[in-house]
Amino acid sequence: MSEKTDNWLAFGNEWLKAAEVANDTDEYVIVGVSSQEEDRGTTLVLEVERNEVRKKFGCNKTNLYAIQEECEDGPKQSVGRVITFYKVDTQKPNGERVKGLRLKFKQEENSGVESDGTM
Repeated sequence: MSEKTDNWLAFGNEWLKAAEVANDTDEYVIVGVSSQEEDRGTTLVLEVERNEVRKKFGCNKTNLYAIQEECEDGPKQSVGRVITFYKVDTQKPNGERVKGLRLKFKQEENSGVESDGTM
């Protein structure tokens, strides 16, 4: 069984940040979904878990489209699915360049195809 001290994810903010993702092979399980009202509209929030540590991940439009593609019936269909994150250079609405995360669903063994959430 893993200890929360096996990595730094258990410490600090409850939101998953790009700096906390070591590489694109680290698998996370979606354990819950919710929504959050913001100035720009409603944001889908995933609750993800890795090594017994849970974090929240707010989905931007690109990640939202990736989930819609995989889970046509609704966001709750993503619960229990395994995903990985990969880092990208992105831009905040204020123009600031930052590291961001894109999600990729782990496909079932039979499909042989991976979806990376980009359009």
